[in-house]
Amino acid sequence: MGSSPHTHNRPKVYSFGMEFLTKESLRIVHVDDDTDFLALGERSLKRAGFERPIVRCTDGMAALDYFSTVQADHAPHVILVDLHMPRLNGLGVLHWVRTKYRHKNVAVYLLTSSENSAVINRAIADGVTAYLPKHTLFDCLVEKLDQFIRAHNQRQAASAPASNFASATQQ
Repeated sequence: MGSSPHTHNRPKVYSFGMEFLTKESLRIVHVDDDTDFLALGERSLKRAGFERPIVRCTDGMAALDYFSTVQADHAPHVILVDLHMPRLNGLGVLHWVRTKYRHKNVAVYLLTSSENSAVINRAIADGVTAYLPKHTLFDCLVEKLDQFIRAHNQRQAASAPASNFASATQQ
């Protein structure tokens, strides 16, 4: 990798096409410097029925490296990102993702134990999907992901020609 991912002149374009999502198909990237928390997150999501492997990145720069090289058909639908990390924090990752995915439906959930209103306001301004406190994370994360899947599928159904939707739902 010759250049750093944040210096690319052209953003990659990811398209989810007319893809309908399920717990079994949702692609998740989890970014956190706490490897125990990454493992706990993966176990919790697997128990809740999220079957695809969860991509783990141990800091913000590792996440940018991954996002810079991932193929379009493996691009994440959901990114879970810790706020406080070395090298590049969660707000930096959020800003980079929103810049590169500006026209897409990628959900970015900022995970933290901080309740700093300035940080929350910046995350909202940068387009965070939701700000989730870590102490209640696994209680509400599955519900948030289920809501994301439903909203995504409703948008897809609304924009799909009736014949495409009928054939997709009959399979």
